[in-house]
Amino acid sequence: MLQAVASEIEHEHSWPEPDLSVLQPGRPRSPVLPITAFGPAWAQWIGNAAEAAACPPDYVAAPLLATASALIGNARWAQATPGWAEPPHLWLGVVGESGSGKSPGADCLMRDVMPEIERRMRGDFPDRLRGWRVQIELDRLAKERWRQELRKSRIRCAVHPPAPVLVTARPEPQMPRLRQHDVTIEKVAELLSHAAPKGLLIVRDELAGWIAGMNNYNAGGRAFWIEAYGGRPYLVERKASLNPIIVPCLALAVYGGTQPDRLARLLREPDDGLLARMLWVWPEPIPFRLGQQTPRADWAIAALDRLREIDLQPGHPPRAILVPLAVEARGSLERFAQDMQDRQKGAGPFLSSALGKARGQALRLSLVLEFLWWCGEQGISAPPTRISASAFAAAAGLISDYFVRAAERLYGETSAGDCNAAILARWIMTSRTGEIHVRHLQRVVRLPGLRTAGQIRDAAEILVGAGWLLRPAPAGRFGPRARFSYAVSPRLRAGLA
Repeated sequence: MLQAVASEIEHEHSWPEPDLSVLQPGRPRSPVLPITAFGPAWAQWIGNAAEAAACPPDYVAAPLLATASALIGNARWAQATPGWAEPPHLWLGVVGESGSGKSPGADCLMRDVMPEIERRMRGDFPDRLRGWRVQIELDRLAKERWRQELRKSRIRCAVHPPAPVLVTARPEPQMPRLRQHDVTIEKVAELLSHAAPKGLLIVRDELAGWIAGMNNYNAGGRAFWIEAYGGRPYLVERKASLNPIIVPCLALAVYGGTQPDRLARLLREPDDGLLARMLWVWPEPIPFRLGQQTPRADWAIAALDRLREIDLQPGHPPRAILVPLAVEARGSLERFAQDMQDRQKGAGPFLSSALGKARGQALRLSLVLEFLWWCGEQGISAPPTRISASAFAAAAGLISDYFVRAAERLYGETSAGDCNAAILARWIMTSRTGEIHVRHLQRVVRLPGLRTAGQIRDAAEILVGAGWLLRPAPAGRFGPRARFSYAVSPRLRAGLA
């Protein structure tokens, strides 16, 4: 049996052509979006909308996540522990060349769904504005009547009449907003104070241009947006008024797109943590095909309208309701956070910052997914009161296996596994060996980055997939332990001869 296996290993034509690109790993390929994480109803909608727009589903899912987080807004916060809570707001950035489908993918939501959601938000606004204007006139008449009575009382030396209670001290009603393109600090603060207490969705067609120009009109613009991510209270001083704008919560979600070359210019600047706050989406382009599906805009409107109807907790100012993470999911959160810390070791500054934000983003995303699952269901059930373990598992998987890998691609960083595989491949080329032994590499060779048996086996498995190695080669035993070894491709050895 061993002779037959050995004969197969030595037969050069039974091996695939070795992939020499593993020697110099370049920019990682885009991960595949697991749309099942959005739940069956939303997964179907994303798939249909992507087919109709002839674009990758990533370009449909990204604006959906940002929009859902804005609709939940300051009404609900995700709570991991009594001392740690996160707002739901997500910042999504999509990357792709011109013609890759970024705009058509967003149009399925921004053009066909959001206008109706915003129309419903404005519902009774005309009546409220009309009532406020009528009250202004009534207050004016009441004040004029009081002044006349006051003059008469002074002439008669009578008791002065009490001043009328005026309603015009109330601010003028503002048209409810969800999307906003004007992103000056004062304008955003005004809207969050009056027109959008639950929050705003900042939409920018050219995301890189917005980021690069944050300080054009205000020297503290970039610092404002870095702080805005946390959803904390904020106070804006105004030169034209003695009264500052008081914002109870910087409830801001962000969605925008850009091209790779424009974004590359931002990566030349020192890292200040702003880009790490973004969840990046950069799918591989797909062949253009005319879609046969029709996006179910009516269904999406009805589902997202349930998120719009979620109210803030009454108070002065209104407060968010905390949605706790299920107790059984806390261990998963700890393990996820520790894994992100491990992956920070050796990462570049931009990727390291992104990994540092990952645990908070996973908690935010788990709340958004929980509410997306809820609003996509049929029925009239009450909003979720906790984040389930399954929602956090889906969010952690999306962050770890999709968004972090997209960040690696964006920042031009190769994963540690690919780097280790390249180190092992170069050693094979230099040593001209016909077989590698895990214990020998670990104890004798001691290559950088390949200190443990697990690291060596992970690197070897990548080379198995690249046609360099065969697993397992015939191996004996050293004492009580099995010897893990891999045969080197005879095609590779022939090329080195």
